[in-house]
Order: sequence, then structure tokens, then C-alpha cells
Amino acid sequence: MSEHPLKHERKFMIDSTASVPRREPLGLDIYRGLGAYPLWAMLGWSDIRLRYRRSVLGPFWITLSMSIFIAVLGVIYSRIFNMDVKTYLPFLAVGFIVWGFISSTINESGAAYQDSEGVIKQIKVPFSVFVHRVLWRNFIVFLHTIILFVPIAIIFAVPPRAINLLALLGFALVYINQFWMCVVLSVLGTRFRDIPPIVATITQVTIFATPIMWPVSALGEHTIIAEINPFHHMIDIVRAPLLGAAPDAMSWVVCLSMAIIGMALAMYVLRRASRLIVYWL
Repeated sequence: MSEHPLKHERKFMIDSTASVPRREPLGLDIYRGLGAYPLWAMLGWSDIRLRYRRSVLGPFWITLSMSIFIAVLGVIYSRIFNMDVKTYLPFLAVGFIVWGFISSTINESGAAYQDSEGVIKQIKVPFSVFVHRVLWRNFIVFLHTIILFVPIAIIFAVPPRAINLLALLGFALVYINQFWMCVVLSVLGTRFRDIPPIVATITQVTIFATPIMWPVSALGEHTIIAEINPFHHMIDIVRAPLLGAAPDAMSWVVCLSMAIIGMALAMYVLRRASRLIVYWL
């Protein structure tokens, strides 16, 4: 007696579906990317060395140019806002240095995968590695610029206090928020090549809408402009402790909420796009 033909068809359907690769667990790429820290640390440091190859001062050129910029801007804007330069210049320096880290990572994240196209197409590496690469090289630059605060604090008599240590926690939150933003923008920038120039334009405008060169008190009754700006809160949790003041509680709530929601979004985006990024390059 011959077997029913549908029996073989059902068997084929079961076997074929079993061979389809399952989607990787949520957050696995980010977990593996953290474990590959020797790779992205080496790539980020290599980027810095190549950028300043045959340069006498290397990345310290950024330190020198930023110190001149802060000094000139500090003198001019302190008079515009009728503030004592001893108070205004440390305020401007920390705000501008932290903003430099935020804006540079955001601007460079759109091309994170495009810059590593050769590696991605040849070696299976967690995609978050290339986001860490962008963050790490900009963190190295940040370390070269934040040292400007030391002579500024000495010259303008900003005393060291225990509350200064809160700046480390604040910067850790800034780093986490920058990570998830860079993950999302790197995927979008790979899929839509118009994203990087759009993001660059937005960051150029955002610097004027963020309390970096002007204090929140300058807004008078319109402080809502600063309160709805997430970058204001990210800068505040680093700048306020370094200047000896406690950051506003709302800034902590906003940054922590952004970090939790943003990391969940980054995990979801990477999970959805992990099998498509190679084809978009």
C-alpha cells in the first residue's frame, strides 16, 4: 500500500522550517560587542594615530584650539550676559567640552558602518563594535580637552569638593546615552544616506538652543526651552558637579530615563537590522 503524498509534504515543511535561522536574542550583539573591547579599543586608538600622524602635538592640537576658543568666547560673552568672567569662563569651558564629545559622536555615528565596510564584509564581528569604536576615539579626544578645566579651576579659584565626584556618574550616563543614540543613528545612516548631513545640520543648530554659551537664567520666564532639551540635562549632570553644585533632580531623572528607554530601543534596532546592514553597505 503506497504512502499518502501529503505525509511527505508535511515532513518537508517541518524540516524546511527547522533550517531557517532564528533571530538572535535581544541585546546579544551589544553583549558580544562589550566582550570585544580589545578590538574596538585598538581600532579607536588607531583612528586617533592615523588622524594626527606626522603631527607634532597630535590630538593636543584640539586642546590648544579649544583653549583659545574658550578664552576668546569667555571674555566676549561674559560681557554680553553681564557675568563675572571668573564665573562664566569655567561654566563655558565645561559645557563646551562636554558638548564637543556629544556632538562629535553623534555626527560621526551615521558613517560608523560605512567607514568599516571592508571589515564588516570580510569578518563576522558584532555590529556594536563599530559604535564603540566611534565612542572610544571621541572619548580619547574628550580626555585631551577636559584637562583644560584643571588650569581654569586653579586660575579662577574653583575649589575641589567631594561633590565633584558626581561628575563621573554624570559622564557615565552621558556615555550610555551616547551609545544608544549612536547605535540608532548608525543603522539609520547606513540605510538612508541622507541621515548624516541632516544630523550634522541639527547639531549645528542645537548648540545655540542648548545652555552651553548662555545660562538658563538668561531665559527668564521661558526656562521651558532648556527643560525640554535633553542635551541640557546631559551637560548639567557633568558641569554642575565640576563647578561645585548639585545637578537638578530633573536632570538625573531625564538622563536615567533616556538611558533605560534608549538602550531598549538600541537592542531592538540592532536585532531587526543585524541581517540587513551588510546588504545596505
